[in-house]
Amino acid sequence: MQRDVTQEKRINQGVKSGELTTREAGGLERQQARVDRKEARAAANGKVSAGEQRRIQRAETRDSKHIHQQKTDDQTR
Repeated sequence: MQRDVTQEKRINQGVKSGELTTREAGGLERQQARVDRKEARAAANGKVSAGEQRRIQRAETRDSKHIHQQKTDDQTR
């Protein structure tokens, strides 16, 4: 959950600094929303299994890499 907040801050900071275009930020936010839905589905039964947690962590790691790639791709607004 904390990781979601940190990644959202990174996206917002990227928009403010001009490292991310609004289109890039929108795509990254949609990816974050997918992870949020995965977390909600996993927790719906009251317990997140180890497999579900691994899948969520992989998705968050992938999203983190996408944020980095988009921030460093030399596109500016």
